[in-house]
Amino acid sequence: MNNFEYCNPTHLIFGKGRENDIGAILLKKLQAGDTVLVVYGGKSAEKSGLIDRVRRSLEAAGLSAVFKGGVTPNPQLDLVRDGIEAARECGARAVLAVGGGSVIDASKAIAIGVPYEGDVWDFFAAGVSPKEALPVACVLTLPAAGSEQSIRIVISGEGRKLGAGSPVVRPFASVINPEIFFTLPQKQIRAGVIDMMSHIMERYFTLTEGTDFVDGQAEAAMRTIMRNGLKLMKNHEDYDAWCQVSVAGSFAHNGYYALGQTEDWASHGMEHELSAWDTSITHGDGLAVVIPAWMRYVYDVKPSRFAQFAINVMGEEAGADDNETALKGIEALKRFYREVGAPATLSDLGADKADSRELAEKAVRIPGKLGGFKKLYAEDIAKIYDMMR
Repeated sequence: MNNFEYCNPTHLIFGKGRENDIGAILLKKLQAGDTVLVVYGGKSAEKSGLIDRVRRSLEAAGLSAVFKGGVTPNPQLDLVRDGIEAARECGARAVLAVGGGSVIDASKAIAIGVPYEGDVWDFFAAGVSPKEALPVACVLTLPAAGSEQSIRIVISGEGRKLGAGSPVVRPFASVINPEIFFTLPQKQIRAGVIDMMSHIMERYFTLTEGTDFVDGQAEAAMRTIMRNGLKLMKNHEDYDAWCQVSVAGSFAHNGYYALGQTEDWASHGMEHELSAWDTSITHGDGLAVVIPAWMRYVYDVKPSRFAQFAINVMGEEAGADDNETALKGIEALKRFYREVGAPATLSDLGADKADSRELAEKAVRIPGKLGGFKKLYAEDIAKIYDMMR
């Protein structure tokens, strides 16, 4: 196990009706009379009454609010820039995200852009590290990305989908009310389940030895997500299943499952290029296509790791050797993806015309390579894209 430091100051507020407490929660960080920029997505947050409940809670706490909607999946750079200007004009002292991962990521990007004298895109394309940010809080509407506890941000701009990260953007408070998720459509449920599992996998598939404690926690979380995810595909209003999935998904991306080990993140790097190529591609659906292909390409680096996944997560019987067991686990994961209705190929995604070599070259343009489990260069990544066809 590697040396590590871990600090997660996010205050989780969980349960029925807890979004009504957001004003009082923000007031612990702010003062009465301060202005909050509230960022959200489409009309569903308005139609459901959630925005009104948030508004009333802020008013009851004596806080002013400016509302900015319109965040789309794969949040766009132009919207972030507009949000930065809106926050500056109203003198916002904090940013409140009411939404899922895209809304939270847009809010984080706005939060680091407000005090920065340059262009916010510098944090994503030029390697500038965020040093300060407005405080960020969240009311979660879609459990998937885990952005409500993470230090990461992903934004789309200039034909790219790029990430940045810093402890300064970790939300100081996040509200999770599983009842809010009852109206989510089937596609978003499955994409969320796949996404949160992928965050654990990016850490679980490691070459670091001596990680038994984290392994056991990660394996239990992945089993919990799959079991309860299947329940939700049948009953969108299963409160107990949402409780399990939303808590597991929130912890999936806050660094807990990476304690003391080297992470991978090649699958996310490859999927980001797909959903930058076509912004209508849902991140979780893209991952369902990318991850099995990545697994087939890299498993022989450490077959025992994939065999462990097959047995402890997917419930497969051990085969004749680790290689056989590993392949059984990959096939079992593909069956799970099919069971929840996820796409299996680039054609299923509508990305059959995407050029493998072009995507691969973009994927490594800034980092030079992808992956911690196996270093992948443009030639490797192009082959993996071809395996998705």
